[in-house]
Amino acid sequence: MITYTVKVTSKGQITIPKEIREKYNFHEGIRLVLTPTEHGVLLRYATNPLRQLKGLMRREIDLDRAEKFIHNLRKEWRL
Repeated sequence: MITYTVKVTSKGQITIPKEIREKYNFHEGIRLVLTPTEHGVLLRYATNPLRQLKGLMRREIDLDRAEKFIHNLRKEWRL
C-alpha cells in the first residue's frame, strides 16, 4: 500500500496528491465528505451525482443499472 504525507496549513487545508486526485477524479469544485473512523479519516464524494438526478428523471433512468455500469467502468480504469 502506498502512503502519502501531507502538511496541514495554518488555515487547516491540505493538498491531496496529484496521483490520488487523478485516480479518484477529484477536481476543482467537487464536494467531499470527511468521516472520522477508528482507523483514521475516510474521504468520499459528498453526493452521488446520479442520486441528484433521481427527482428530475425518475422514469428515464434506472439508477441501479447506471450505478453498476459506472462502478464497473471505474474498476476497469483502475486496472
